[in-house]
Amino acid sequence: MSLGRPNAMITLDGQTYSAAEAALVCLRASLSVQGSHDRVSLRVWPTSKLAKASIGSALSIKLGDSGSETIIWSGEVTALATEPDALTITGLAATIALSRTRISQSYVDSSVADIVRDLASSVDVDEIESDLSLPIYAVDDRRPVWGHLLDLAALAGCEVGANAAGALRFVPIRTGSATVTLRHGADILGWSLTGASPPDAPSVASYGAASEAGNAQWHWLLRSPAAQGSGPFTRISPAIRTRDSAEAAARALAARAGRAASHGRLGLVGRAGLRPGDLIEIADLPVRNPATLRAVAVDHLLDTRAGFLSAVMVGGVGS
Repeated sequence: MSLGRPNAMITLDGQTYSAAEAALVCLRASLSVQGSHDRVSLRVWPTSKLAKASIGSALSIKLGDSGSETIIWSGEVTALATEPDALTITGLAATIALSRTRISQSYVDSSVADIVRDLASSVDVDEIESDLSLPIYAVDDRRPVWGHLLDLAALAGCEVGANAAGALRFVPIRTGSATVTLRHGADILGWSLTGASPPDAPSVASYGAASEAGNAQWHWLLRSPAAQGSGPFTRISPAIRTRDSAEAAARALAARAGRAASHGRLGLVGRAGLRPGDLIEIADLPVRNPATLRAVAVDHLLDTRAGFLSAVMVGGVGS
């Protein structure tokens, strides 16, 4: 068995450079499905070929063993910082365009998936999926489109992020069997895992009268919508006008509370193919192996001294 030699392939405005050619000192890629845009930071020598980068330059990153690098991130340069001995290039995934876009629009009798497709029409899309439908949903330009997508994801029980090419992903949070197996002593260098009782989940009350007065009356406002709630506290959203949508949102919140019962962090030998949203099975721990976990954030580091390492924030999977 031969040892791999970690490498990065960095493409700036269509021109690709290896880590050595780019005079790379340190690269960090932070990927997440927790509401932030995927981010990279490159620290290079001042005389690097990447010194020609400018704000808005197209940038993409591949990581892995030399000769078998895998694309992990694509986006644009958003900041440049110079020092006497280094240049730091910061980039954000292409989804950043949705944080710069503000629109006002109302949707009637539309699925969440169709609303998201319309709101995200200015960016590349990988996958959009949701079964929830809303009788009315209003978007205003006081907040960027990205904020509205996060609200819709919370209602529908979905996660928002980007694929390796920077295209938008809005999909239900995965459940089921693990897609990745990590072994203690081989893949895992360090770990910290916590299990606890899940927090109480709020109930959700419909803002309108549908189900009580028939679906045709969804626009009738209820005098006391909170009376529907059965949990320790009740969430009321103007977008939730029917009992069916209230129940769907309540299930999403209950699942979120269940996932919060487990959380932790894994330190790994560099694993470029691991992405937020992946379901992880851990084997061979010196204590009891945990149930299946879900990666919620992945941080890749390629450093001239530390080599290639990956840190993974994990949470529960729920049901």
